[in-house]
Amino acid sequence: MLTLVQPQIGYFAILLDRILLRGELRMELQPVFDLRGHSIHAYEALARGPQGSPLERPDALFRTARENGRLYELDARCVRTALETFARLKLPGQLFLNVTQTLLDSGWLGSEAMLDLLHKLSLPPSRIVFELLESDDLFRDGKGLEQAENLHRLGFSLALDDMGRGFGRFDAWQRLHPRYLKIDRAFCAGLADDAIKAAFVRSMLLMAEASRSWVVAEGVESARDLRVLREIGVQLAQGFVLERPSAQPSREMGAAQRGLLQTAQPELYALASRGSVEQSALGLARPIPPVQPQVQLEEVLRRFDAHPDLLSIPVVDAQQRALGILNRYVLADRLWRPHVRDLLGNKPCAQVMSADVLKLDVNSSLHQASQLIADASFRHATEGVLVTDQGVYRGLLLVGDLLRLVNEFQIQTARYANPLTLLPGNVPIDEQIDRLLAAGRSFVVAYGDIDHFKPFNDAFGYQLGDEVILLLADLLRARFGRSGDFVGHIGGDDFIVVSTEPDAIDRLQTLPQAFAAEIPRFFDADQRERGGYEAKNRQGESQRFGFPTVSFGVLPLAGGEVESHREVSALLVELKKVAKAQAQNRVFVERRQYGPPMPPVMG
Repeated sequence: MLTLVQPQIGYFAILLDRILLRGELRMELQPVFDLRGHSIHAYEALARGPQGSPLERPDALFRTARENGRLYELDARCVRTALETFARLKLPGQLFLNVTQTLLDSGWLGSEAMLDLLHKLSLPPSRIVFELLESDDLFRDGKGLEQAENLHRLGFSLALDDMGRGFGRFDAWQRLHPRYLKIDRAFCAGLADDAIKAAFVRSMLLMAEASRSWVVAEGVESARDLRVLREIGVQLAQGFVLERPSAQPSREMGAAQRGLLQTAQPELYALASRGSVEQSALGLARPIPPVQPQVQLEEVLRRFDAHPDLLSIPVVDAQQRALGILNRYVLADRLWRPHVRDLLGNKPCAQVMSADVLKLDVNSSLHQASQLIADASFRHATEGVLVTDQGVYRGLLLVGDLLRLVNEFQIQTARYANPLTLLPGNVPIDEQIDRLLAAGRSFVVAYGDIDHFKPFNDAFGYQLGDEVILLLADLLRARFGRSGDFVGHIGGDDFIVVSTEPDAIDRLQTLPQAFAAEIPRFFDADQRERGGYEAKNRQGESQRFGFPTVSFGVLPLAGGEVESHREVSALLVELKKVAKAQAQNRVFVERRQYGPPMPPVMG
């Protein structure tokens, strides 16, 4: 066995020597796309051996260098070649360079020779990002941390790769505060169908915000995964679905990449926190072109013959109102007898369509969608569900997709709802705000609570306190029940209202008066006559309190003014304070405009 392997190792060593001596390394570059700005943020340099050789792949190339003690030499040559290629192509943005711990520990990356090379190529250190490999072992001997800190001081940026693979990377993150964090591709693959992976990515974004880092999703190979990453809030991504590595990479985001982002479709698990079926059914519905009732049946049958995967065709009138469904299997059952197709082929298709079909309006409630499934027959399940908007056809939804959607809504509602009011809690609230921000929608968000609720709760007990909270919840539900409204319960006596409806502020202005009209019933006759009650304040001293009131701070937002629910939350806290300080009207509406936020300062 040894006599067979040893010559092969020797051959690879000779081949590696030739690659290094003759400068036969090739560099391919893969763009890192900015999903929010629709641009290219950076390029990652990827080393390749001579095309067609056994060392063409980087894993074979670096394994041979490691086995022959030439890892430093190969890695340094890769960095030089990548820098020269990037400068020659005059590409915009940053350049990501993968470096091993061996090269980092050597100190060469921060040496005078390196700085001279960059000066010669007219590349400032601020455009170079060293992506640290093997970061689990980065600080084992202390050299890595010292060199990394020196690169920071020189103006270079750092990136940690494969975040999520090992605890050592989190230690490196905490100690280095890198500018970029690259999520391990295992957490990006299949993200659209895995809520746990999505939750991990969300947690990465939260931690990255605290450390002022950018999160990069790498290895993205599915359009569905890409859309979910963008919806979650990931701004930078790279992968085959966007663009493969090449010697001549794109210089800007093209129509194909923009198309992937512009045709965003909601995914099942993410839809469940929206609180209504609206838009969710539209996102899952298939836009199958309909036919009109006068179209001959033979034309419909030819369409089924030409598209074996097509199961149903909607039938609509001239105003696109949904009339019925032509289903492949139902037609086959009706036309199986000899000569029936010949007799009916030139007849209008309306004569054999199913008119008694399932229809779901986009404004339907979760209960209505559930009832639709409960009433479905076997034929209905085969035909599908016509999704309509005030009767107008919008798409065809499979009953199986609708059933899974309803199940997901029910699971997420139970998981994230406030147990007292059953209103959506923190997670759905944050996602609703982020979703509207990502879509560039104009909307109103209000944050409020019950004034002096603690002394009331202490004086009268938690049971009566819960009833007052339920009163406020009911008043909010009564006022904000339209399709563009969302009411959430953060916890305690704190509530959130989000609305895209134009009269949302007017409806909110009626809330304090309505609450004031209902609150006296929680007090006895003597307390109502005196207009208040005695209770302990926060300092433990006896104090007279009036009846509880409500205060809401209101923030109108236009598209692009802020970027995340965290910014909205910080603004709302201040607005609620202003509302509470007012003597009369306790709904305070912010009138100032907020410009687009500045990008974070990274180091």
